[in-house]
Amino acid sequence: MIGKRKGRPTTRIQFETILKRFLGFLKKEVRITQDIPFVLIDDADFSKNRRTFGLMYDGIIYVSIINRHPIDILRTFAHEFIHYKQMIDGKKASSHAGSVAENQANAKAGEIMRKYGQLHPELFDLMPIR
Repeated sequence: MIGKRKGRPTTRIQFETILKRFLGFLKKEVRITQDIPFVLIDDADFSKNRRTFGLMYDGIIYVSIINRHPIDILRTFAHEFIHYKQMIDGKKASSHAGSVAENQANAKAGEIMRKYGQLHPELFDLMPIR
């Protein structure tokens, strides 16, 4: 394996601190003022059963965190925030691969993560959450 790193996995408590800071940045980028309810899922079967790492259901964002790198989890949050914004703007927030809404969420989440990664390069040194 190339680049195998040593270190301790990122804890859920450490990640929650990272997430809190990121959500402030994300809300500004997406231009959302209200808090969006979310649930962190640490059940490995969640993604396996749903074939996704994150989803929005009834206005709540659900994101799988177990065995994932913190930056990957933040990207999932960004993606789902875009879908939330699409919903409150009255746009169809389809999750079908290749749909306009899904492509927009993928592109904007990538753009947001580029900006955030440049502001916080230390995140790349973290280990996945276990």
